[in-house]
Amino acid sequence: QRVSGRRLGGEELWDAAEELLDRDRPGDFNQAMMELGATVCTPRAPGCLTCPVVDLCATRGEMAGAAKATPQKKREIHYALDFRDEDGRDAAVFLVQRPRAASLMAGMWELPEMAGTAVGAGKKQIPHSSRNDKGKGRVRDETPTPLFTVRHSITVTDYTVRVWRNPAPAGTSGQWFPVERLGRVALTGLARKILRKAKILQE
Repeated sequence: QRVSGRRLGGEELWDAAEELLDRDRPGDFNQAMMELGATVCTPRAPGCLTCPVVDLCATRGEMAGAAKATPQKKREIHYALDFRDEDGRDAAVFLVQRPRAASLMAGMWELPEMAGTAVGAGKKQIPHSSRNDKGKGRVRDETPTPLFTVRHSITVTDYTVRVWRNPAPAGTSGQWFPVERLGRVALTGLARKILRKAKILQE
């Protein structure tokens, strides 16, 4: 809650914990979190001046009351769900890896993000599939719509996430993962939420 700057409850707490977890060394991460809470980021008198992760903290101390909570930023982001399923066989999804130097979720895998300029300026800007009607050379003029939308919060930002059934943007560096392996992949919380919503990843 201090990192995000807002009160969390229920599913939000699990999502926040999953976003922060180091998937390569989860045991060390959890031990470090317990030590931090016991010796530095204590419930009543946090030692912010000696905190090794103070730059990630939104509150720098005690949580403010609900009326003084840090305002949530609003942001809309778009992701391409590049999924192939050949007659129910060899189903796979295309994922990209976050930079190893990223401050959050370093090295974890997520769906490829679509640039805002490609999706935010109206239907002509949104990549989508069209086909000829009965071979007569006429292309259907359809307004593309996202496959679905999810809400996601991390730190002090509320995201509206639009998911499109699209190939990854040209030049995207990533990897195809067989669906049966996804349960063993270090996915971000948002990627896991999207893949569950798409019924690609089982609960």
